[in-house]
Amino acid sequence: MRVRVGRWSILAALVLLAGCRSRPGAEKFIPPPEKARQALDAALGAWQAGRPHGAVPDTADPAVEFVDSHHKPAQRLKSFDVLGVAPGDGPRVFTVRLKLEEPADEVKVRYVVFGLDPVWVVRQEDFDMLAYWDHPMKPSK
Repeated sequence: MRVRVGRWSILAALVLLAGCRSRPGAEKFIPPPEKARQALDAALGAWQAGRPHGAVPDTADPAVEFVDSHHKPAQRLKSFDVLGVAPGDGPRVFTVRLKLEEPADEVKVRYVVFGLDPVWVVRQEDFDMLAYWDHPMKPSK
C-alpha cells in the first residue's frame, strides 16, 4: 500500500507541474513527441494484451505508468487508433479511438502524456480529477 500511495503522490505532483505552463522549467517534464507516442503505444498495447493498469511491463529508460479508471473493470481493449495530438504548450495530449470488448463499445478518448522517467499516460478525466484534487465519490447508502 505504501508504494501505491507514493506513486499517486508523485503523479499528483507531476500533474501540478504539468499544469503550470507559464512557469519556467515546467516544459522539462514534457517528453519529446516521439517518446510520448512510444509511451502511449506501450500503455495501450499492454492493456490490449490483458495487462492491468499501472506500471507497464517491459518498459525502461523510460518506464511507463498507465492510469485509466474510466472503463468497466473487466472491459478489454480490442484495438486502438491514435487519431492525433492536440496542439499546445502543455503536456502532450493524444486523441485515441478505443474499440472495447465485454461489453462491446467504441469511444474517442484523450490521454495526457507527461513526465520523464516514468512517463505517465493518464486518461484526460483522471488527469483533470488530479489537477483539481477531485476523486470519484462512492454512492451514499
